[in-house]
Amino acid sequence: MASEIKYNDVQLMLADPRTHIRSTLKVALSHAGLDNIDHTGTLDAISDSMEYSMGPDILICDMGIGDGEIVDLVSRVRHNDVGKNPFVCVIGISWEAQAQDIIRMINCGVDHLITAPLSPQQILSRISSLVHHRLPFVVTADYVGPDRRKMLRPGKDFPVVDVPNSLKEKALGVWNPQRFEKELLSAVGAVNTRKIDRQAEIIASLADSITELAHEPNGTARIQPQIERLTSLVTEMDRRATENGLHHIAELCRACVSVVSEMHSQETNPTDRDLEVLKHLGMAIRAGLYPVEANKGLAEDIIKTVAAR
Repeated sequence: MASEIKYNDVQLMLADPRTHIRSTLKVALSHAGLDNIDHTGTLDAISDSMEYSMGPDILICDMGIGDGEIVDLVSRVRHNDVGKNPFVCVIGISWEAQAQDIIRMINCGVDHLITAPLSPQQILSRISSLVHHRLPFVVTADYVGPDRRKMLRPGKDFPVVDVPNSLKEKALGVWNPQRFEKELLSAVGAVNTRKIDRQAEIIASLADSITELAHEPNGTARIQPQIERLTSLVTEMDRRATENGLHHIAELCRACVSVVSEMHSQETNPTDRDLEVLKHLGMAIRAGLYPVEANKGLAEDIIKTVAAR
């Protein structure tokens, strides 16, 4: 038997540019016990709410706010670039019918996406689901959010993370802010580690891809976009490792940045040696995330190799 839900302490942010829709939903949510509701019609107000303390426990938002920029904002929240809680529950409301728009909204990391027109009961049903049956999160280089895969794909067996859920804890009467903050820090660290792992995996894969392209007759024109992708990946990976105190990983990331920056500045194709070093750097980063003594030695050897280039 499911525990009784009480929403007295739940903080909810309701965002929709249409005042009448906000008013209708606010009344319905209040009748269900959700009285602590902040409401807005602007993107800036949503962003500000995420920065305040731990932010809301749940965000319900029209996915068209800011000409669709809300999609990017939710993604940045999930990647821990905005706000203090990347695991805030998010229910999106969409008035779009185009498949590509729906896919983009889902891929930003919302927990649920409801297509309009909708009833307040649909919202309340999704809120109850987030309390009792929230999906665990999956982490890739580009995506952090609910794991919606129906089946695991070969070679893509990414582990999932059961993330802290302040909505659930408050609704079930087990809220402890000190414990939650510790769990939040731990989960953010786990997500960042897995994100760096995915990025390092892609770096090694891109190095292989560029090596193949460099030896194809018409491959040169296709190499530059791959190098641009590498530049973005290694820069992000370096920042994330540094911010999380992974100093031995940050050294390897900076070595990646050095190699890729040199590739970026050259007018000719990267050398096989540079690509091989980059591939090994990606392998060393992945090994260093789960260190044993042998892995520490591997990292040091790789850094010396880069320095001797």
